[in-house]
Amino acid sequence: MKLTMNRITEGSEEVIIRYREMTPQIEAIAAMVQGTEQKLIGQAEKEKLLFSPEDILYLESVDGVTWAYLPDQLCRLGQSLGELAAFYAGRGFFRCSKSMVLNINKIERLKSEPGCRIRATMENGEQVMISRKYAGQLRQILRGGADNEEE
Repeated sequence: MKLTMNRITEGSEEVIIRYREMTPQIEAIAAMVQGTEQKLIGQAEKEKLLFSPEDILYLESVDGVTWAYLPDQLCRLGQSLGELAAFYAGRGFFRCSKSMVLNINKIERLKSEPGCRIRATMENGEQVMISRKYAGQLRQILRGGADNEEE
C-alpha cells in the first residue's frame, strides 16, 4: 500500500482512500479517520480498560480465558481467542500457536530457531515462540503472500 501525504497551509484537511477492493485493513483505516474505530473492553485489575486492537502486542488463552498483552498492561477479554483471531486477521493479527495470536505490526525482531520454529521479539522486549505449524504461514504473510500455507 502506498502512502502519499501533502502538507497544506490553508483549507480543510482531507483524507482520500483509493482501493480496488474493500478489505478489513481499508475498513480499519476508514474507521480510524472517521473516529468510529472499534475499541475493545478489557478487565485490568479492578478497572475496565478501553483500548484499540492496534495497541495489543499479542493475545493468549490460558485455561479458557483470553488475555490481551498491551505494552504496559495485561487485561482479560470476554471474547475467545478464535473469535479475535478471525475478526482481526486483516489488521495484522496472526495465530502463532494453539493458544496465542500475535500482532505482526508489533514485532521488532524475528530469529529462526531449531525445529523450524521462529522466535519473535516484541516491541516491549518480550519474546514469543511461533510454533513450526504456523511458521510457514508467517513466512508467507511476511513475503506479502496470500493465505496459502507452506508445509
